[in-house]
Amino acid sequence: MGGSSKLERTIQQAHDALERENLGSALLLYRKALSMDKRNERLLTRVGQVELAAGYVAQAIETLRVAARKRPNHTDTHVLLSEAQAALGDSEGAIETLDKVIARDPSSGAAALALVSKHVNTGDVELAQGVLDRVESSEHPHALLRFARAKVARATKDYGGAIDELSAMLDDPETQERHRRSARFELGHIYDAMERYDDAFECFAQANAGHNPGKPIHPESIKSAWSREALGSVPFASERDERPVIIAGVPRSGTTLTERVIHAHPKGAGVGECPLLVQMSTRTLVSNLDQARIDEYATEYLDHLTEQVGEGPERVVDKHMGTEKSLGFISRALPGARVIHALRDPRDCCLSAFTQNFGKNVPYSRDLTTLGKQYVAHREMMEYWFSIIENPVCVSVYEEFVEDPDTHTRNLIAFLGLEFDEACLRFHESKDHVRTASSTQVRKPIYTTSTARWKRYEKHLGPLFEALGEFADGVRATTRFPGVSS
Repeated sequence: MGGSSKLERTIQQAHDALERENLGSALLLYRKALSMDKRNERLLTRVGQVELAAGYVAQAIETLRVAARKRPNHTDTHVLLSEAQAALGDSEGAIETLDKVIARDPSSGAAALALVSKHVNTGDVELAQGVLDRVESSEHPHALLRFARAKVARATKDYGGAIDELSAMLDDPETQERHRRSARFELGHIYDAMERYDDAFECFAQANAGHNPGKPIHPESIKSAWSREALGSVPFASERDERPVIIAGVPRSGTTLTERVIHAHPKGAGVGECPLLVQMSTRTLVSNLDQARIDEYATEYLDHLTEQVGEGPERVVDKHMGTEKSLGFISRALPGARVIHALRDPRDCCLSAFTQNFGKNVPYSRDLTTLGKQYVAHREMMEYWFSIIENPVCVSVYEEFVEDPDTHTRNLIAFLGLEFDEACLRFHESKDHVRTASSTQVRKPIYTTSTARWKRYEKHLGPLFEALGEFADGVRATTRFPGVSS
């Protein structure tokens, strides 16, 4: 009885941590619960789900494969496995996993939506429509099947059909709240495409309402822990590997665009938003970072890059969130790394983040005031780091990138110490999986329609402008590539 009670308490604590969106604590607690009840198949799936959400993709695949063998008919486990496979770059494996689910259960809305989304995000709308043709239709389809239909309708610019499907989702009392939230985001993007900006903003505001808005970082605390003196006391890692390329930037600042341009180079690769560096930077106090520990962390990270992309690439992009908190640590563990600071007009950047469904990953995106404060704190921290670290740093301004992509791309590749390759200008032709909110945009050539988008919503953005303070009038920075002659 006592053991069962302890297990139940641990599971409840894990659920509570997940509700608070504390993924680290939730994962530790779910793993602890699973160690108490190793045959619990539901816990195994949940561990894999949280591992995936926290960025431990390779571990998530291992966990979810075991769970899928134990739960061969459990659709959600297989859908999660497909998401992990896609995140690790195994698009074919992800599609094969979903195809098997749909073959077994043609009424599965979750599998249909996942497979439709993959095809839509890679520009294969006909394949997405083919998925819908394969799944069962009924008078009362699953909410996610309606969402899948809306995705295809939006992709084919059948906005009326998409609105009908999403409205039916929202009108159905059985639709779960998290699916309603997703439907409101999707509806907002449809209204935006129709230039119904007031309706779009109302949808985005409703989607974000009622959720924990998170908190901006606190620069003074980070500066105190990582003072110039504290940083100076930390040794550089013994190995100076030039593969790492760190892209720093707030969400929607052009980090994915930059990553895909570099990834398209024959000697380039990317690991997406890898959480490992941020996690390492919080494992111990700065004062404990001696030579042995720094070397251990450096080896762990460099081995991770090799595991993810192999030994061939000469430059590997990591655009993990949280660089503004961890760049001091990175500068010591990866002394050979280059840093790219991606900037975009903060009004466009923050508005775009507000309109994206980041799930549990970017809680500060749910509130305009918090978004503005986070942006200011990010800029403050990056200026601080750039004043004390020794790594090569360039600033890449999105608006300048899209105005002259040829020159900008050539300078970017030169900054990385690589020979220019025309493939970098054709990055949008890649069918590689992109697991970010920018997945659809980076399937297109560089375009300028996303600049000054904030003007369409200006009357709704007062709280954002106030929080941005001095940054409310634009980027306040120019592109610079140190050591590169334009």
